[in-house]
Amino acid sequence: MAEVLVKCYNRTCGKPFDPSKNADDLCRYHPGGPIFHDAMKGWSCCKKRSTDFTEFLSIPGCTVGKHNDVKPLEPEEEKEKPIIEVVETTVVHKPIEAPEVRPSIDEPKKQLLIKTASSYNKEKATQQLQKAATDEVAIGTTCRNSSCKTSYTNTSADDETCVHHSGEPVFHEGMKYWSCCERKTSDFTAFLGQKGCARGSHVWKKAEDEIVKCRYDWHQTGKFVTLSIFSKKANADLCKFYANPIALICNVFFEGGKRFDLSLELEGVVDLEESNVTISATKIEVKLRKNRVGSWKSYATVLEIETPKETEEVGGGEKVENVDGPPPLTNSDDEEDFDGIADDDLSGVEDAEFD
Repeated sequence: MAEVLVKCYNRTCGKPFDPSKNADDLCRYHPGGPIFHDAMKGWSCCKKRSTDFTEFLSIPGCTVGKHNDVKPLEPEEEKEKPIIEVVETTVVHKPIEAPEVRPSIDEPKKQLLIKTASSYNKEKATQQLQKAATDEVAIGTTCRNSSCKTSYTNTSADDETCVHHSGEPVFHEGMKYWSCCERKTSDFTAFLGQKGCARGSHVWKKAEDEIVKCRYDWHQTGKFVTLSIFSKKANADLCKFYANPIALICNVFFEGGKRFDLSLELEGVVDLEESNVTISATKIEVKLRKNRVGSWKSYATVLEIETPKETEEVGGGEKVENVDGPPPLTNSDDEEDFDGIADDDLSGVEDAEFD
């Protein structure tokens, strides 16, 4: 009868054997399990380790015994239970604020405190005013026609033909030109150098009480909203600013006789006690403290210039007696940098139209 051989299931043995001839010293095997750790491979029953997997499989058994024909049971794979994290969410709703109480626009207006910046030159502003007040034309005075750079000499040369631009300067989408001839350029120096397209007489003096347009803009933070009026050489002694919680009136005197008036109904409510005006060499900033922190959709609505009613003083200002002015202007977003340009070169440009 032929011998029936079976396979030994001891680890690292796997040899076929005859169960009837299974002695106690026929099988050399590892009773422990395999260990893989930090790239090292070995058996838990002995201390031999190797980084090579083939060499690991060739490590001779550390125990001698009988062959084993019973196949070990394979461990059942434990099914991982899904981990469900329960996150508690707390929804915090912003409290609904009651609508801001808006006082009447007819409330008395107070005069805002005026401060001057370090760049403000009071002596120069006074000289400009004195120069405008005199009837005599000083020698060296530049012709007031746009782009004419001729100076007054008190000779017959003053009666020569004046070549100038009769229109207004326009700045639009980076282009600069005069409305009378529309020779467009993107270079500011080239724009100032454009020869006039009209002929006439020189104008050495400006009209009295010259009411002009003035460019202005605004910006805001959470607490403040600021109106910037771009008027050079403003006179801090003559400028007046009046306000109540929802309205603002500006009377700006600059460049020795020019006047700009602006009346606004504000988008929100302001705190006058923490509001003020700062005048520098090139612009005026009206800084208004918002009564409620937040963002305004717009700054204000332009109103007709009116004479304010009885007023109180803020910061030692004077009371309002008379505020007259022209119809208000439309706000503008464009802004040019005139730093480094001589005043004579800007003749006629101060009242530029910004589309």
